[in-house]
Amino acid sequence: MKKILNILLIVGISSTMTACNKLLDVDPTQSIDSNTALESEEAINAALHGVYSRLREVGLYGRDLIAIPELLSDNAVNTGAGNRLVGQGINQAGAHIQSGTWQYAYYINNQANLILEALQDFEADQAYKDNIAAQLYFLRALVYHDLMKAYAYDPTAIVEPNDRGGVPIINTGVLNTEQIEYTSRPTVVEVYDFIYSQLDQAIALFPGNAIGDQIFASLPAAHALYSRVALYRGDMAKVISEGELAISTSNLRLADTEQFVNTWRTAKNPESFFEVAFVQPADHSNATNESLRSSFTTRMTAESNTAVSHGNVVVSDELYAAYEENDVRRELIMRGLSGNSSRWEITKFVSRSEVNNIDNVPVIRLPEVILNMAEAYATPGSTVLNEQAAREQLNLIRERAGIDATNADGQALFDDIILQRRLELAFEGHRFFDLKRLGRDIFKESGNIQHTDFRILANIPVREAVPNTQVEQNVGY
Repeated sequence: MKKILNILLIVGISSTMTACNKLLDVDPTQSIDSNTALESEEAINAALHGVYSRLREVGLYGRDLIAIPELLSDNAVNTGAGNRLVGQGINQAGAHIQSGTWQYAYYINNQANLILEALQDFEADQAYKDNIAAQLYFLRALVYHDLMKAYAYDPTAIVEPNDRGGVPIINTGVLNTEQIEYTSRPTVVEVYDFIYSQLDQAIALFPGNAIGDQIFASLPAAHALYSRVALYRGDMAKVISEGELAISTSNLRLADTEQFVNTWRTAKNPESFFEVAFVQPADHSNATNESLRSSFTTRMTAESNTAVSHGNVVVSDELYAAYEENDVRRELIMRGLSGNSSRWEITKFVSRSEVNNIDNVPVIRLPEVILNMAEAYATPGSTVLNEQAAREQLNLIRERAGIDATNADGQALFDDIILQRRLELAFEGHRFFDLKRLGRDIFKESGNIQHTDFRILANIPVREAVPNTQVEQNVGY
């Protein structure tokens, strides 16, 4: 398999390798030489934790994969305070998912590759090796799907004249610049086949009777992610089968209506299959002005009455108006403080851990999986079309929100599923990508964006496209 990685990333890895001659020299947030450093379970565990730690980067789940998709869509507006992510709020050309997302996703991929290679000859209990490998396959599937959502079209809504393929697939570890080999972008289908293969391997290797902690990958989390990926692919039978397995292999249940708000007031959301954990403020907390809390709110906690941050990414009036008056999910939206006193702010990230700016970030929650299945059952022309089953799944979400069940059918049923997805998953990084995979235009005050507009895709970072002339840049950049 040919290897691709931008020059800056390789140089960074190479300089790190020089110092990594023994475990004590290894920084677990850096890549590790799979031939010299990964010689004990302690070292492999440290390296694995380093892969998870990368997910906290601002360019990934520290902010950009959550906040930017809201700004690019009709869910959020940028107040301009602090002059951050302003271009994304108006869908300015070139203002999209930023280059850090590409960079750190491939950091994660390379670190995972190095550990997987080290495991091949590592002498240890097979169950231990299988569990480590399963987590790494899950993480590779996650970051490749995140890359595809940003930089490529979805199989369900490809704009053929603008389609230049998926993202580079790298499944061999890279340790130095001499190992770089360049190749062209594979097709969208080829990358989705690869993501499927990663999830298949993860599911095959995870212990069947171990649910695990939600801050680590697990069998239920792998099934849940599979359900999401299959939805983006339009593989509706797989959406349902994997969704059912995600629920049946987990101990997750929807919280009662009166407990819903509290699920967003605890350090770990009890409805999460998988979360990115922020647990070491001294080392891993994002800068105050780049955290999700400071981006989404002016307050430190839900009870605060003094503004402590800009809160520049706020709820659009349209989104707020879409909630029914008695919808319990509306209680997570509050008027801001100081300069945001006339703005609506989401409070899903308000120092839940009781330490500023290190709230865990839910990546996959149970309501998403339920709505995945509802959409699959309601999709016109689907081989699994079953409106009664779709209503049953949808009404689980509606009734938990405190609103009446629906008897809708046909297009009205499908549209309500998409609406409830918008309301339930607001400010969790889904809305723009949902509109994109559905092939829908975006309607917002700053200007409407047609699905055929080149701005629907992010630009391949210049530092990747320039040295690798075989990686064709997306149209318009």
